[in-house]
Amino acid sequence: MQSFTSIADSVRDRLYRLALRMTGDGGDAEDVVQEVLISSWQKREEIVRLDNPPAWLLKMTHNRAIDRLRSRSSRSNNEGAAAHSDQCLETPHRLVETEDTLYHIHRLMARLPAEQRIVLHLREVEGMSYREIVEATGLTMEKVKVYLHRGRMQLRELLLNEKIVER
Repeated sequence: MQSFTSIADSVRDRLYRLALRMTGDGGDAEDVVQEVLISSWQKREEIVRLDNPPAWLLKMTHNRAIDRLRSRSSRSNNEGAAAHSDQCLETPHRLVETEDTLYHIHRLMARLPAEQRIVLHLREVEGMSYREIVEATGLTMEKVKVYLHRGRMQLRELLLNEKIVER
């Protein structure tokens, strides 16, 4: 059985990216992850015995981020935070190119309905299986598949529309 610390360390980046995708603010995302890990630490004995502790932590992050969005005051939203990649690339040119592409995709994904955006993020960015997404979001398998399909189709349509406009 894995220790809680090793489980938390293995999913910390995924929790942050999910919180960032949902809140759109790096500071809020850090706060959400910290709150989840602190509250989870108090239940660590129970969590390590779960069938899928990472999915449980992702579900808690999802719920805490929703709570944060609901209680957020009228602060300005830092949309550029989601566009920054934490990966080191070989050349400055590749770094700028990657950040530009990520910014473009994140901007288009932000136009999707929340459910589609979250499911698409979990599947395409986090690489989660359908079962893990079901466990993390509490959605049915059918809803996950529908949101993923519709999200992909809508994102494709947005990309095609932008290419037509650019010509």
